[in-house]
Amino acid sequence: GIEFDYSCVRGVIAFQKAGHQVVMINSNPETVSTDYDTSDILFFEPLTLEHTHEVMRWIQPKGFVAQLGGQTPISIAHDLVGKGYNLLGSSLRAIDLAEDRGLFTEICKELEFKIPQSAMVGDFAAAQIAADKIAYPIICRPSYVLGGRRMEVVENDHELESYFIRHKDFISKDRLCMMDQFLEGALEVDVDLVRGQDWIIVGGVVEHIEAAGVHSGDSMGVLPPQRLKPGTSEKIEELSCRLADRIEIIGHLNLQLAVKDDEVYMLEANPRSSRSVPFVVKATGIPLIDLGVQAVLGKTKKEIKISHMNWRNTNTVSVKGVVFPFKKFSEADSILGPEMKSTGESMGRGADYSEALMKAFQSCNMRLPANGEVFFSLRDKDKPEMLELAKVLSGMGYSLSATKGTSEYFNQNGLETLEVRKVHEGRPHCVDRIRSGEVAFVINTTRGRTSIEASFNIRRACTDYSIPCLTESDAAQAFVLALKNTRRNQVDVAPLSKMENYL
Repeated sequence: GIEFDYSCVRGVIAFQKAGHQVVMINSNPETVSTDYDTSDILFFEPLTLEHTHEVMRWIQPKGFVAQLGGQTPISIAHDLVGKGYNLLGSSLRAIDLAEDRGLFTEICKELEFKIPQSAMVGDFAAAQIAADKIAYPIICRPSYVLGGRRMEVVENDHELESYFIRHKDFISKDRLCMMDQFLEGALEVDVDLVRGQDWIIVGGVVEHIEAAGVHSGDSMGVLPPQRLKPGTSEKIEELSCRLADRIEIIGHLNLQLAVKDDEVYMLEANPRSSRSVPFVVKATGIPLIDLGVQAVLGKTKKEIKISHMNWRNTNTVSVKGVVFPFKKFSEADSILGPEMKSTGESMGRGADYSEALMKAFQSCNMRLPANGEVFFSLRDKDKPEMLELAKVLSGMGYSLSATKGTSEYFNQNGLETLEVRKVHEGRPHCVDRIRSGEVAFVINTTRGRTSIEASFNIRRACTDYSIPCLTESDAAQAFVLALKNTRRNQVDVAPLSKMENYL
């Protein structure tokens, strides 16, 4: 994927094909964007206002593009325009309508979109009042966050107070904390689209495999969606296009939405190319970056050819895999949440969902054990759903073990399960069993700061010994589906070179 590298490099090439000289400013020496022969001129400078302004003052460009390099260029666009430079693509007003939480909420209300209940507060006292109205669980995040930093799901007053104590340096009357209703168990989706003066094209709708609450950069995703009803998917496209028209986007727009009980909630809008664009383009063959450049250059519907492009016409299933660095950091916890932890991604493509899942897991270096013991440690609300999954695993020949509460629940429901001690209950305990090599993979679901800390050793042992550990029930379901596919002993490959649209 290489995320924004893909967007920047393909953007440079598209502008060059249109007859323009292109200057790249990039401070990361490890990326493709800093190849000396990609752009006409390369400046290896930090993306700060001071450095960027110095470059532009010397070059005197016709305009600058801020929507291909992630959040940082968007954050300095206002100041660069203030210094007299021409912003290409979406206007500052369009950017503000998407980025400013208050303005975005007003737009959603005007368009009669459903949005989670929310509040913006500057201290803990105000947060308590807001929590009474919103109701737990609540997702908290300070303003101006990158990669979901300091975003957490809080379950009660105690966790809320702890959150404000730990992050007091980032929350004030001037830098408010956003508190949003957490749609627990909702299905989350990403939409990437491009809008021109008189045209709009949706590149694809990506269904997150993990439930809402996991950062979009950490969540596995599938295209086309596997659980969304066709009518719901069409509604998502319609809402996305209406929002793009209302904000008057020119170029890229990424939207994050949630679906719960067949109701669609608008969560977030990003007026730029997103980290999901490389995956969407490779999955569908729709050249979103090239189209985005055409939009920025003012090309009309008559001047471009998009009538044949429809992401629904893809005849394969693609799954985005996620790569994590946990093994390199001894204190890192593999449990997923609103704060992004991944450092890369992969893609598995197959004739069906299970084949694509299998390839995605394997390409992320996650082992798919053909047999052995599966260890469960589950929160209460996940036990009924995971009971059915455990029955499937037992039928496939895996043996089962679990902590006391989970073991008792499984045994009471007719599933033979070995009871294993928790760490604080004395040795030999579950972590000893994992480290001894007796466990093939682990399913550990938990929520709430106290519970997460108590089960950290389980997940850490899995990381240290390269044992798969699934911390979300939906991810566990997908993992078992991939396990089933490995028993087919048949894997097909298809080169991306066949997808002429984006090459």
